[in-house]
Amino acid sequence: MRKILFLSSWYPSRLDPFNGDFIERHAKCISLTNQVYVIYIVKDPSIKNGKWEIDKKVSPNLITYRGYYPSKKEYGFLEKFYSNIIYRKIQKKIFKLIRVEYGMPDIVHLNVMMKAGLFARWLKKKYELPFVLSEHWTGYSAERKDNYNKKNPLYKYISKRIFKQCNWLLPVTEDLGKKLTHLFGQKNFTAIPNVVDTNLFRNDPNKKHDKIKFIHVSSLGYHKNIWGILHSIEKLFEERNDFEVHLIGPPSKEIVDWTATRGLLNNCIFFTGIIPYEKVAKNMRKSDSLLMFSRYENLPCVILEALCCGLPIISTDVGGIREVINDENGILIPSENEEELLKAMEYMITNRHQFNREKIAPDAQNKFNYNTVGQQFNEIYYQVKNKGD
Repeated sequence: MRKILFLSSWYPSRLDPFNGDFIERHAKCISLTNQVYVIYIVKDPSIKNGKWEIDKKVSPNLITYRGYYPSKKEYGFLEKFYSNIIYRKIQKKIFKLIRVEYGMPDIVHLNVMMKAGLFARWLKKKYELPFVLSEHWTGYSAERKDNYNKKNPLYKYISKRIFKQCNWLLPVTEDLGKKLTHLFGQKNFTAIPNVVDTNLFRNDPNKKHDKIKFIHVSSLGYHKNIWGILHSIEKLFEERNDFEVHLIGPPSKEIVDWTATRGLLNNCIFFTGIIPYEKVAKNMRKSDSLLMFSRYENLPCVILEALCCGLPIISTDVGGIREVINDENGILIPSENEEELLKAMEYMITNRHQFNREKIAPDAQNKFNYNTVGQQFNEIYYQVKNKGD
């Protein structure tokens, strides 16, 4: 059993239980056959005594350390400098605790390059610990407003140094891997997707609806082009009323008011707000099709989860989504094209029975379950540990 040190730039915490939850699921699937130690550090403005804190959680083969430190707004422009020093200090403290109690890790698994990657690079130089990099950030897409090309020179310099030192690149899609190697230079890479809890996300063959039930799960913001979805729904509702769209996520007051004034709210559009992961799965199992209209993506977990439930997908053809969607399990449309979204929804309403849910679900479950994805990571760990990069 290998000892894997999981360094995460994003991870669920007391500040945000959903931030990087897909990385936590990677940690869980890897812990099926390895001992995993997670280090995640985050600034917590609620700390008032000025002292940083370390929270340790132990579960079978998975030990998670979360470090919390206070903000120092009174430091002004030096606050960021202070933050980076404390961030590294807590990382070193936790790493020392792990070494003393459990011994030296075999491999470092870095999750999202910035900013945890600086510590991965330091560990490699000081202890010769190889590290692999799982990348999830959508900032390498030009369509994102704050994309990589708009970062400052220091950010870019550090990113390149981290990337150069990593032993193996593990993007969540082939598309992202190609973007990264084009940007930073050639590197061994293997696309390993996000993982799905197939105990929760599974096909429910007993559901029957008079109206087709579309589901959308997201932050309901710019990235997901929620207004494009709403405009298309409005046009579709003018023509027919044999459908519902259930939106899971935090709607703004503007969105709720807009749907209400147009007579859409609780007629064809239903908001659930933010709900627990288990309830998302329950809602998805009761749905007929997943609706996505993102401006940019890598490969959203929600698409993989929907496929594991047997849902055919309507999605924009962005990022690595085309790597899992084909004519048998969904419809791909151009980004920003509301007319094509409308056509796709009309087609799905009329022809949803052409999509074989009993085939879609097991095909996806076989690809994205914990054991399958965990084994893919194990194969890379073996390559790095025994054969070098």
